Amino acid sequence: MEKTESPLKKYRRQPKLYFNIPSNGKWYNETILAENTYTNLAVFSMTASDEILFKTPDALINGEATAKNISSCIPAILDPWSIKTLDLDAILIAIRMSSYGETMNVSAKCKKCSADNQYEVELQKYLDYFSSKEFEDKVYYENFIVHIEPLSYKKWTEIQKQQTAYQRALNLTVSKITEEDEKEKFIQDVIDKINVLVARAILDQVVAVEVDEQVETNRKEIDDFLEQAEVGLFHELKKVIEKNTLEWRIPPEEIKCNECDHEDTVRISLDTSDFFVQG
Repeated sequence: MEKTESPLKKYRRQPKLYFNIPSNGKWYNETILAENTYTNLAVFSMTASDEILFKTPDALINGEATAKNISSCIPAILDPWSIKTLDLDAILIAIRMSSYGETMNVSAKCKKCSADNQYEVELQKYLDYFSSKEFEDKVYYENFIVHIEPLSYKKWTEIQKQQTAYQRALNLTVSKITEEDEKEKFIQDVIDKINVLVARAILDQVVAVEVDEQVETNRKEIDDFLEQAEVGLFHELKKVIEKNTLEWRIPPEEIKCNECDHEDTVRISLDTSDFFVQG
């Protein structure tokens, strides 16, 4: 008997929307994006398995849930760990839209009368917002031009994991230390480690240093230079990176309390514990 094609094939997932990556593929090659494309990327709805991943604590903490969902829902992204954090919010919003629709319900307690309010926000406008932004990729200091690029999702995840571990150690250990001097020393030690981590996150965004009509791209040479550079260079670098971070955040949503008409703003969260829940 001749085998016929399954009638279920035509009902397999189809793209729900297409979107452009905000960075315009600036830092990617064909190993990260299929055919090095960044426009009209097909976005599929999540599967049941994808959604379950976002409810698995370990997968959330180590970034596996997000990485696997990106691969599942946007096949053109071949290496989600190498995606720059600048593109990540737009990617997650596109996946959310393809899975649950173009609106999202947001809860907010009124700061004036404490009433619980529900608001519906349009997600497409956030994709439009990101598409209008530009990343400032050069820092000028005296005769130096420092070239920067956003962290990869993998690097960002590693930093977040370390920061969470330090914070957890602080919360769990401090209460068990009875000697005040020992407690203060422990707290300061953890704070110092967190500060080093924050500084490292800034310095790791430097990919080249230009001076005297020459460009240095060797990682070790750059690290050695930055560790010995004047503090003014670090402050200028930090200022530009913080500006980029603020520019590339999801803009606040203007809201009005349904009970007392108090006006305020709320910023939607891309925390995967509640962002990837229908509603």
